Amino acid sequence: MKCFSSITCQLCNLWWLPVVLLCLCLQGITHAEELGAIRIARLPPPPKDMATPVEADDEEPVLLIPYPTTEEVPAPLASPFEPLPEVAPSSPSSAGSLNIPGLADIEFAPLSCCNCCGSQCGQSSHFCNECQDMGRYGRFLRSIYRGICCPDACYEPCWTPLADSAFFTNSVRPVNQQRFRWDFAEDMRNPDRSEYFWARADGSGLGPTPVTDSWFRGLDYDELSHTIEAAHGPIGIWFEYTYRALDTDTGHFAGFGDMSIGTKTLLFDTELVQIASQFRTYIPQGSSREGLGTGHTSLEPSLIAGLKLSPKSYLQAEVAEWIPLGGDSVYAGALLRYGFAYNRTIFQPHPSIPIISTSEITGWHFQDGQFTDSSSGDMRPSSGGDYVHGSTGLRLFICDRVDFGTSASMPLTGGSWSETWLRTELRVRF
Repeated sequence: MKCFSSITCQLCNLWWLPVVLLCLCLQGITHAEELGAIRIARLPPPPKDMATPVEADDEEPVLLIPYPTTEEVPAPLASPFEPLPEVAPSSPSSAGSLNIPGLADIEFAPLSCCNCCGSQCGQSSHFCNECQDMGRYGRFLRSIYRGICCPDACYEPCWTPLADSAFFTNSVRPVNQQRFRWDFAEDMRNPDRSEYFWARADGSGLGPTPVTDSWFRGLDYDELSHTIEAAHGPIGIWFEYTYRALDTDTGHFAGFGDMSIGTKTLLFDTELVQIASQFRTYIPQGSSREGLGTGHTSLEPSLIAGLKLSPKSYLQAEVAEWIPLGGDSVYAGALLRYGFAYNRTIFQPHPSIPIISTSEITGWHFQDGQFTDSSSGDMRPSSGGDYVHGSTGLRLFICDRVDFGTSASMPLTGGSWSETWLRTELRVRF
């Protein structure tokens, strides 16, 4: 009982504590009423880093404060138990005129079109300084820049029909597929030029021996090739063998031609631009005496690119250097091969069955070597000569599994491989 009485006496001595707490609460309520129920809204930063008070529809004063774009947290407002600072009228030149504690220390990000990539670009988000003063070509170059430096974070690499519709230009993306190709060429002249198609054919080399005063003035051939390609991600390997039938001035020949193996690696891959490197090795297997092969090994490194122009059009490009190894010391010579293809979807009866047209330019620039003139039989230099062909074709795709198409190529220069060149392909992907 004595302990209980002692505790009761001590509590009675603290009768003043509730009174003090009540007075403090009343003082806070009074200051809140003086504040006038000001609401603070966070909005994106205005163009000139300004904070301007506006009035809401309910006639309550609203103070607009730019949203801070840095990790710094602005200083908190004064305690409700202390008098609040007076809000001075805003100045159009500075946000510091609001005289709100901590507001002057906030850093505002400039609002411009250069903030094109957002926060998904990571370390690549270094934008240009001028984006608005650009014309048509400037906007095109800016789109390429954004495609390279600010790729879509949601982009999922995959094979698309539009990016793989050309007949004479290789595609940029490796894919698991089998391809059956048939080529027909008519009235081919100078087939031993730089030993690209034939070995030396003047009677002193490994190529076919001409009949007197004939010199292979007209050559027709059919060639069937089968290509098997296997891909895993950005890397692919492939193997190709051919079967060739020839009609020459000296007779008819047919048999297996040379083989080739190759690798392809996708170096850069975005939705807008793709770049790949390819290395192809030709292995002599066909009989060079019968015109079924070149009789020597050759290498062909190349660079392939793809550019998406629109949802319905695509550009393919390829540059390759053909290098003979072990050929005739006089006739064999390197050449530069290039190709460009413009693909466009012209009809689509079903979302997964597009019909795509392709227009191509293919060229061969001879850098070295010799060839046998088909008119006189004399040996002439190959270097400096150019063959340029133009072609157009159509492909029918059935989903992403099968496609079939044909293309016709015609010479655009005086010198050419043949007057008529037809190519038909059937491809099956797995």
